[in-house]
Amino acid sequence: MVIAQAPVADEVDVSRREQFPRGAALTLDDLTLAGREHVLDEVREHEPVTWMPALGGWLVTSRDAAREVLSPAAAMTVEVEQNMVRNSLGPMMLTSDGESHDAQRRPFEAPFRNRDIELRYGERIAALAHRLIDELGPGAAAGEPFDLGARFASPFAVLMAGELLGLSLHDTERIDGFYSDFAGAMEYSGDPEPMRRADAARAELTGLLLGELAAARRSPGHSLTSQVANDASHGLSDDELAAQLRVVLFGAIETIQASVMNTLYLLAQHPDQESAAMDDRSLLAGAQEEARRLIPPVSFIERWTAAAVTIAGVQVPAREFVGVSVLAANRDPAHFDDPLSFDLTRPNASRSLSFSFGVHACLGLHLARAQTTGAITALWDRLGRLNVIEAAEPEGFAFRKPAVMRVASRQ
Repeated sequence: MVIAQAPVADEVDVSRREQFPRGAALTLDDLTLAGREHVLDEVREHEPVTWMPALGGWLVTSRDAAREVLSPAAAMTVEVEQNMVRNSLGPMMLTSDGESHDAQRRPFEAPFRNRDIELRYGERIAALAHRLIDELGPGAAAGEPFDLGARFASPFAVLMAGELLGLSLHDTERIDGFYSDFAGAMEYSGDPEPMRRADAARAELTGLLLGELAAARRSPGHSLTSQVANDASHGLSDDELAAQLRVVLFGAIETIQASVMNTLYLLAQHPDQESAAMDDRSLLAGAQEEARRLIPPVSFIERWTAAAVTIAGVQVPAREFVGVSVLAANRDPAHFDDPLSFDLTRPNASRSLSFSFGVHACLGLHLARAQTTGAITALWDRLGRLNVIEAAEPEGFAFRKPAVMRVASRQ
């Protein structure tokens, strides 16, 4: 059952502002802009669970408290009218709980399990990466700058998602545009225009996905889309299947783009570690985990209290909003030594919350690791070390990556 977030009386808001002065002083920019991360570090030190009026709810910044909120045992829900992911992408597995969530997720799980991910998909990942490098032309190998996001990371993520799911996503700019519109609507500015664009994108993409399901029934194959389209046992309607494909694509596209760009961005800032990883490619696994820790592609997670709860000693009434800053939790010194530094040999980097935690943890986390490693390996094999010519610092409220990143081969 979808519930509504409970309103907070003015006198309660005033009392909470007095009790949590650091949270009361926070702005949405502190959660969004590059260079403001230290503000969240200060809040975490003094008020790891705080009242943030700018969010209209509670903000969690410590890793322990975040794990409490995301735990399957927590009295939390995502089935709320105000859920910004639901409003942008529509009802689906990520905005459902309990049996409904399980029924929607179950048909899509098998291809993303850890068993032999590299064996099953490694060659396809490498082939696509090399094809896209070919399409950059000979100038790229000669040192001609190119936009890493637009020319490689974005089409790599879109085309790989389409190939793995069995979808015709050849118009990569169009598909990427849909997901840019979805991401743009997942914020709290109150501006109705981003949501209008997300609604239009959702309607257009849904039409494409319904067409793909119909085509899969006309010509059955071995793809995931064909399997779910031709198996009535899951009990999902075509609209429900299209909704799950929308969110699976969202994770496959946004997370992969950001992982590739953020990893290369941080390695370029740490040339000694970049050299070490180029010499010993096994270090790429740690590099990408550490990059996701410091610059989480998904940097904010929403929950609501299904009942009154106590989070890290703070009492939160029922039906109130609780936001988890993944960015802040991943920099918690209680769990990560020298947390502001980039260290590709960090032994516990994979214990970040960048893939979330609990029943709503990222479906494709193992595949995301394989894709990031495969993409960067291909770039280094073909182009050598990449010099960052121009890059905006990674930032964003719900999703974090450089808006611009132009690179050039230095070989």
